[in-house]
Amino acid sequence: MFRCVTNIVITQQGTGRNKVLTFDYVTEFFATDTWVDLTNQATIKIPKNLYAKDQYGKLYPLFGTNKNIGGFDNSNPLFLRGDKVTIRYGYRYFRNGNEVLDLPADTKNQPIYQFQGFITEVGSKKPIEIKCEDNMWKLKQIPATPKVWNGSVESLISELLAPYPEYKVNKLTTTTIGPIVVGNESIAQLLERLRKEANLESYFRGNELRIGGIVYIESEAVERKFVFQQNIISDDLSYKRRDDIILSAVVISRFEDFTGGTTKQGKAKTKRDRVEILVYWDKALQKWKYSEKPYPANVEGERRTLHFVNIKDKNTLFEKGVDALKRYFYEGFKGKFTTFGIPYVKQGDNVTIEDPILPERNGKYKVKGVEYSGGTQGHRQTIILDYKIS
Repeated sequence: MFRCVTNIVITQQGTGRNKVLTFDYVTEFFATDTWVDLTNQATIKIPKNLYAKDQYGKLYPLFGTNKNIGGFDNSNPLFLRGDKVTIRYGYRYFRNGNEVLDLPADTKNQPIYQFQGFITEVGSKKPIEIKCEDNMWKLKQIPATPKVWNGSVESLISELLAPYPEYKVNKLTTTTIGPIVVGNESIAQLLERLRKEANLESYFRGNELRIGGIVYIESEAVERKFVFQQNIISDDLSYKRRDDIILSAVVISRFEDFTGGTTKQGKAKTKRDRVEILVYWDKALQKWKYSEKPYPANVEGERRTLHFVNIKDKNTLFEKGVDALKRYFYEGFKGKFTTFGIPYVKQGDNVTIEDPILPERNGKYKVKGVEYSGGTQGHRQTIILDYKIS
C-alpha cells in the first residue's frame, strides 16, 4: 500500500519575519515544470483548521480569531507576497518488510523539488489559496540596465545578473545576434523579447537560469517507462502515422545588414532586416518544400513559427527549418498522459510508452513539461510529450 507524503515549506522573508513553516497536509496543490511558459507556477490550498510545524518543531495553529493569514490587516501576516515556497512530494510504502520513504532526489541524494519559488498572492477565502511563481518572478522585478550590447546574449544576461550571486546562469549556447538594445525593461521582459526575436528559450532549474537555443541537457535526462493498463491512469494521446501528418512552419531569420557609410562614432551603419519563408511537407511529392508570401491558409494540420538569427539566404533558412521540423515529423504519439506520482518525471526526461495490446506503438519520447498535482485525491503527474526519440 502506498501512502501519499506531501512536504510544503514556506519561509518568511522580510524584517521581523523569521518563521519557517512546514505543512504535511494540503487540500490541493498544482505546479508546473516546463520551459515553454518562461515562468513556472504553483497553487496551494490549505485548510484553515490546520497545524503547521515551525523550524523549532513546535506546532503552530492556523486557526483562531487572532491569526492574520494573508496580510488583510495591519499586523504581521503569516503568509506574504515574496515568501519562499518549496513543494516536494512522494510516498511511504513497505519493501521487504521495511517501510520506505520515497521522495525525489538526485544522484547525490540531494532533494529534488516539484516546485521552488515565491508567494505572489494570498487569497482571502477558505481553504487558504496561495499562488506562487518560480525565480522568474524575481527577474520580473529586477530592471535591466539600458545599454547597447555587442557581445553574446548569454554574456549579457550574466552581466545583468552579476549583482545577484544567488542566481547562476547556465549558458547552454553562445549566441550573437548583432547589437542588442536593452531598454527600460525588466530582465524577464528582456528574456521574453529574446525568445520572440531570436528563438532563445529561458527557464529556471532551481536557482540556475538556463538560456539558449538548446533547452534539454541530455546528460541530466532520466529514463522512465509507462505502460497502458498499468501505470498510465488516463491519456489525451493521439497516435499519428506519417501519412496523416500535415506539418508546416513560418521560418523567420533576423539579421543586421550594412547600409554603407559610418556613424558619427566611426562605426559602420547597419539596419535590422529579416527574411521569411513557409516550410512545409508536400504530401503529393513526398518532399519538403518552401514558398514565399502570400502563404496559403492553414486549414488543417499543425503550423509552427521558428526563429533564427543571422541567416540571409533563403535556401540555408529552408534547410534549418526542415531540420527543426523533422523531429516532429514522426509516426507515434502526440499529446499528454496522466500517471501516479512515481516514477518521478521532470521536463527534459525521456519516457518510454508501451502498449501490451499493440506493441508496434511502443516508443521513446522527450518530455516537454510536467504538471504536478496532489492533495486529498492523491498524487498525479500529467506528462506532456515533445517529440519522439529515434
